Amino acid sequence: MAKALVLRFSSLGDVILTSSILKPLYDAGFDVYLMTYKEFVTIFEDSSFVNVLPVDKSNMFYVAKSLKPDIVIDLHKNIKTFILKNILKAKWFSYDKKSIQRRFCVWFKAFKNDLFYITDAYANAVKSIVDIKSPKPYLEVKAKRLERFVSSKPVISLGVGARYDKKKYKHFKELSELFLNRGFEVRLLGDGNDYTDAKGVNYLGKLSLIDTLACIKSSKLVIANDSSITHMARAVGVKVITIFGGTHPCFGFAPKPDEGMVISKDMPCKPCDLHGKGICKYGNYPCLDIEPKVIFDKAMELLG
Repeated sequence: MAKALVLRFSSLGDVILTSSILKPLYDAGFDVYLMTYKEFVTIFEDSSFVNVLPVDKSNMFYVAKSLKPDIVIDLHKNIKTFILKNILKAKWFSYDKKSIQRRFCVWFKAFKNDLFYITDAYANAVKSIVDIKSPKPYLEVKAKRLERFVSSKPVISLGVGARYDKKKYKHFKELSELFLNRGFEVRLLGDGNDYTDAKGVNYLGKLSLIDTLACIKSSKLVIANDSSITHMARAVGVKVITIFGGTHPCFGFAPKPDEGMVISKDMPCKPCDLHGKGICKYGNYPCLDIEPKVIFDKAMELLG
């Protein structure tokens, strides 16, 4: 069986999106390996179709050489993968990052209406060896793990965290209260660095990645910032509403229409950064000043 090595070291959301080609490669008969940083490994703990190689900068080259892959799929394209390309004697595939297009979107506000999806770019990279009709992230969660998160009420999970301020929605408290008043159970998801004054069951920093995935899978709907929680929801087939502030769907990380919806305020200044870094030039992040009732109403539409 041919060994297929997929490279994506970070960040968590990008690593999750690699799953859009991992299962198809497995189904096509490959022995599939994913090389990523150690902190992201547990998200794949229940997924039977991939062998995860946890690495850090000190051992990644040794681990890759020891594997002796037949093909390598580079979904990162940086200096580390460039070095690996010159070390490994394997057929090499890589994807179009659309780096120029995305930067033009920031610098000149061009291509804002030319939406593309990173998962499509990943699938296109391997089209000569596997035909992926509708690429979407996919991760497995064992039934036993879900038992912890069973609820007598319909569950709404809120991904309240994000790495940068330009991505952080400001009104999760009011939004959570709208759902609580309608009889939903609200769960708050994020890591230990996140803070929220939203109401609900607070799981911030209390769950492993795979348990966060299980919590999401037991939800009726997820509402999240432009963050890894969005991609977790997509990967377990739960509808997600993604709120975009200083970033933009044109970067390729929005859910597809059958995965949920996007809420993004149309402003001439956005997108203002590829990753949401920096401080708002207006000081108060008007791109994130979206009425909670607007999001609540969209959520109720999705819930039917």
